Amino acid sequence: MLDSSENKLEVAAFLEKVINRSSYSQKEIAEMCGFNSPNIITMLKQGVTKVPVEKVPALAKALDVDPVEFFELVMKSYRPKEYQVIVEIFGEPISEAERTVIKLLRQIIPAGLLVNNTSHYRNKIRIALEN
Repeated sequence: MLDSSENKLEVAAFLEKVINRSSYSQKEIAEMCGFNSPNIITMLKQGVTKVPVEKVPALAKALDVDPVEFFELVMKSYRPKEYQVIVEIFGEPISEAERTVIKLLRQIIPAGLLVNNTSHYRNKIRIALEN
């Protein structure tokens, strides 16, 4: 497990990367997320301030990143024990992209066959993705 300062840096490095590639200014991002000042965006990028969990959805939308993956990063970095409880109760979060893949698999694999042939289909999927 990373120590607290390494956790902050991991989130900060991620934010710096996605903010720098964004077509929005830091002021626009701050406004989209309901922050009072654009300075908070700089503080988040530097790891000086933690991402408020309640701002994860707005930040994810403003930065065009998967909200589930961003939530996981923030929770694992800042609140690992609470995140483990969430996973224990609700299971691993699934992003919209992952839901799309699951729907595709359900369309391709005949009903009922996946349950009885999990390893067979897992191998077929692995082979297909490696090619």
